[in-house]
Amino acid sequence: AATKGAVLLFAASDLEYRSRVLGFSPAAAGILGGMGGGIAQVRGTYTTMGFCTFMKTVEVTRHKGGAGAQKSTVQVAREIFAREGIRGINKGVNAVAVRQCTNWGSRFGLARIAEDLIRSRAGRDPNKKLTDLEKIAASTFGGALSCWNQPIEVIRVEMQSQVKTEGRPEKLTIGTAAKWIYSKNGIRGFYRGVTVKAYFAKKA
Repeated sequence: AATKGAVLLFAASDLEYRSRVLGFSPAAAGILGGMGGGIAQVRGTYTTMGFCTFMKTVEVTRHKGGAGAQKSTVQVAREIFAREGIRGINKGVNAVAVRQCTNWGSRFGLARIAEDLIRSRAGRDPNKKLTDLEKIAASTFGGALSCWNQPIEVIRVEMQSQVKTEGRPEKLTIGTAAKWIYSKNGIRGFYRGVTVKAYFAKKA
């Protein structure tokens, strides 16, 4: 969390600043900064973020039997690595990159739009700083509306899931995972958990 957060903030801030220098609007600069920061977050911390995201999903979705000794997370990771190599423990990392790119691009961009609207409604100078409460309101707006990309999060979970289902493809790509989800649950399947995500997105 520390490494990916540091990469995100550094990359997004720098890209947003350079975009503003080039003449982009606050919203456009926010979108570019967020997208670039999200991609850098995944690619810059590939060995940690991909693995940690994958193992978190494995722990939630793998079958845990009743009686007897249970496999630890480390044991499960070793088995997957022995069976599938580095690619095995980084399943779904491309979906994670798409999610982070669209998520942070939306959050930063929409938050900047909200900030401009607040200044405009209050009749303030476009460059004047907002109060802390106004910044929270703008961030809440950006976080809630960034949930439009929930489908890619559902696809990411499906790609990393350890649940064994009859007919489910063994090696999922973003495309095959999307087809599988749609065949089982239709459009609604892509929005599983969106209410919870919206709640936590607003808090974040």
